Amino acid sequence: MHFYWRGFDGDYTWNDDNYKKFMTDGTGYPMYRTTDSLLWGTGKVDGYYSYTVVDWSGDIFELFSKDNDADFSYYSKWLISSIRAYRKRGKIFMFPRRFRLTL
Repeated sequence: MHFYWRGFDGDYTWNDDNYKKFMTDGTGYPMYRTTDSLLWGTGKVDGYYSYTVVDWSGDIFELFSKDNDADFSYYSKWLISSIRAYRKRGKIFMFPRRFRLTL
């Protein structure tokens, strides 16, 4: 599992090849660019199946599951289609961020 925080040292440019490589290196599995310039990738990391999407502003969304089943496939498709639907309506797709402070 990954818990991403955007930390790209280069100039972020609309999911260009440098950012695609950065995400591939970070996730440990290949990332692909869609025709509308979203990045997405899927793989298995530390026993979990992971599906990652990077939106047009560089925000990273990840779903992960112990099982690579029909439900995981459904929600993976839901994630990328929801990001597109929100943008089409002029809205921003996001999940609430949680932080746990440890002392």
